[in-house]
Amino acid sequence: MEVIFGTTSDRKKNDLQNIINQLGLELQVLSMEDIGWNRGDIIEDGSTIEENSLIKARAIRSFCNDNNIHIPIITDDAGLFVKSLDNKPGVFTSRYGDDELALNPQLPKYQCVLKLLRELKDIKNRDAVYRCCVTIMLPDGSFYQKFGESNGTIAENIIGDLTKPYFYSVFILQGTMVAFNQLKGEELNNTYRYQALKESLHSLVMK
Repeated sequence: MEVIFGTTSDRKKNDLQNIINQLGLELQVLSMEDIGWNRGDIIEDGSTIEENSLIKARAIRSFCNDNNIHIPIITDDAGLFVKSLDNKPGVFTSRYGDDELALNPQLPKYQCVLKLLRELKDIKNRDAVYRCCVTIMLPDGSFYQKFGESNGTIAENIIGDLTKPYFYSVFILQGTMVAFNQLKGEELNNTYRYQALKESLHSLVMK
């Protein structure tokens, strides 16, 4: 069975295919590029990650209907929620430093991380949770959603390499002494995004 993954990121596409392979499922992942997506960026203006995941799925379903494509669609949205900051950055996680970068393009691309560390300066409670919502939309337009989350804390300084997703360099997973960007292989299998994707894939193949 083929499935469309609502992403233009090869990293995300390969991550999903790796999970499928680990689970021994007979699924092939197609990206938006693979189906000829030509409608530009999808505006994710929902107030929750659940809404944004569904917005993406519905936009891709509309494109598929117009192009006679009848394949299940998988979309996801995720966010970092810091308790002492009223759960910011939350739904704005991927855009958290955009306003500052717009005013000064010379700032580093990881400005979002620097902004978060500034806002947490001198705050003792640095508890945070990464949450992910995955939407599975079937060719008939029906859908369901699965969730995953990882609890942890925000480090006082950047740890390791600064690569996307940038917040991974300051999120220390609960029960460990390492940041998300330092996790490898099997260590990733029970983290928030993998949880939601694995549960979604199991549900899909049972349909």
